[in-house]
Amino acid sequence: TELVNTTLNTVSHTLLEGMALVVLVLILFLGNWRGALLVALTTPFSLLIAFILMHITGIPANLLSLGTIDFGIIVDGSIVMMETVLKKRESYPGELLTEDAILDRTVQVARPIVFSTLIIITAYLPLFAFEHIESKLFTPMAYTVGYALLGALAVALLLIPGLAFHAYVKPRNVYRNRWLEKLSEIYHHQTVRLLDRPGRVLLPLIIILLAGGGLSYTVGKDFLPPLDEGSIWIQVQLPPGISIEKSKKMGAELRNILSAFDEVSYVMTQVGRDDEGAEAFSLSHVECAVGLKPYNTWKHGKTKTDLIEEMSQKLSSLPGYSVGFSQPIIDMVMDQVAGTHSDLALKIYGEDITETRHVAERITEILKKIPGAADVAVDQEPPLPQLQIVADRERIAQYGLNVSDVTELIELAIGGAAVSQIYAGSKSYDVICRFDEESRNSPEKIGDLLLTSASGAKIPLSQVCDIRMTTGASTITREMNKRHLTVRVNLRGADLTGFLRQANKLIGQQILYNRDTIRLKWAGQFENQSRAYSRLGVIVPLALGVMLLLLFGACGKFRQAALMMSVVPLALFGGMLALSVRGMTLNVSSAVGFIALIGVAIQNGVIMLSQINHLRESGHELKEAVIAGTRHRFRPILMTATVAVLGLLPASVSTGIGSDVQRPLATVIVYGLFFATIVTLYILPSLYYLVENHYLKRNQPE
Repeated sequence: TELVNTTLNTVSHTLLEGMALVVLVLILFLGNWRGALLVALTTPFSLLIAFILMHITGIPANLLSLGTIDFGIIVDGSIVMMETVLKKRESYPGELLTEDAILDRTVQVARPIVFSTLIIITAYLPLFAFEHIESKLFTPMAYTVGYALLGALAVALLLIPGLAFHAYVKPRNVYRNRWLEKLSEIYHHQTVRLLDRPGRVLLPLIIILLAGGGLSYTVGKDFLPPLDEGSIWIQVQLPPGISIEKSKKMGAELRNILSAFDEVSYVMTQVGRDDEGAEAFSLSHVECAVGLKPYNTWKHGKTKTDLIEEMSQKLSSLPGYSVGFSQPIIDMVMDQVAGTHSDLALKIYGEDITETRHVAERITEILKKIPGAADVAVDQEPPLPQLQIVADRERIAQYGLNVSDVTELIELAIGGAAVSQIYAGSKSYDVICRFDEESRNSPEKIGDLLLTSASGAKIPLSQVCDIRMTTGASTITREMNKRHLTVRVNLRGADLTGFLRQANKLIGQQILYNRDTIRLKWAGQFENQSRAYSRLGVIVPLALGVMLLLLFGACGKFRQAALMMSVVPLALFGGMLALSVRGMTLNVSSAVGFIALIGVAIQNGVIMLSQINHLRESGHELKEAVIAGTRHRFRPILMTATVAVLGLLPASVSTGIGSDVQRPLATVIVYGLFFATIVTLYILPSLYYLVENHYLKRNQPE
């Protein structure tokens, strides 16, 4: 379909742009195409392994399984391995490299590479705990990223050392990146000054933590970002009880109005229930499909949200039209999940239909006043005029009649009864007999219909029945055998959590009802959000615990493992700041980005502290080991962070169809990792020095 093709085109562009940026950064940092090409080989080999494992396990290749792969993260292990061999060549440009020397170097970095990769894979474990729609969206991503990282780990450990050895075995003058060396020298002097007074990082640390907590509270929260399908689906409610001719006429007027917009390519309407009869829609309900022209043909700066706002204003000015805007796929999903065609729904349960309708209408008026609420209405049609015929059994018996005589007359006169059949080939059709309209178009004329008793007497229907006009519910909806009405609402420019907080407050203050007989329950996106966040609230701490055990295995000291875990809240500040600045919300997509960010941020800490610990084991003093280790790991950390950031940068700024799920995730990783790198380069070494120095002083003999 056009939607699938457009989505695949968007994903392909972001992936190719990310891969190109990664290769360019590698060439810029390594200074030669040979080393950059060797590292870049990680991408096709890791994807090959991932595709093989995806085929074996039945994971599809689609927007979410492939579109969120950060090739910068995939090549991180290979970068560290290549940089280790390259640093050996740079240190001894005139000597022939030996296999033993390279083996020693690769074994030294193999352990942190393995543990850092396992930590990133562990970070994705919470995605396997998702259920329902969020599981369909993000679990394939967890499988794909995990498979690709395992493939990249195999390439970094088994392929890169041999290829790098053959590429740099002979003596040669290696390109020296002057600007990077100068940057490394600046960083070295800053580190030396910082370690003279390492306590200076504590105040900024506290400020960052407090700011991160404040941003976590103030940033908007949703279930999923709006997913653009490239079209519009409109639910239109016409006046109840409308005739089919008037409904068709208003449907045609609706098509004409919407077709007048330059951005619209086609408009189709469907009156009443569909062919399958899955929805109990009456003739006053119209579903409208609106196709859109490609966005690059629209007026500069105009968005789909602007178009929907213009359509809403135009239709709201016309009498008799109550509209709700959505999209075809999400409309169907929300109907299946929550039983309503809107982002959010408030279900009002109660056996008294009149009282329930009264509460629903008062809540509707309140919700309309909340900023961000749109298309607010009671989903069920209002009460309609009804003809009630109440049989008087005593009088029926007095005239020698049965109740069945009364019902048969009513059925024949008003509804019609089958009196014969005709055949057309293999098909048969009932012949329906019904009184003409002139004989049944008012309660009085229906009361004049005659019954025939056993004695042959003619008795008017009004003599044995009470016939009157009243109003009553045209539809009664039930859920779990309980009657309910639904107030539907779409959100535009408001986050789900903030809207619900304000709505619940106003409803609690202004709506009085009997809580013993009437119950309110939010449904729709709120149910999905609550379910997903509650699962994450349990699984994420468990995943962090597994990471802590892996870190303990990597460094052998619990205090150092805990120190590396302290990077997590600092890294989250950068992601929260990015969401706030860009006007995005914290949703399942951005939460997945935070999960990935945690793994990558810890990975850089592992690379940094493993080198410092190695130098201390080699006999260096604490401060000397920290200074030398940070300088030694400056280039690989800067490279891995830069390629990881640039690998997802195209996805973070993409606006095409299919980029909606990628964009929050990529935004969190790109900007959060930028801040996490600063934390790893400056704050982590200072905290390490403070902790280890305190530990050494405490264990010194007096």
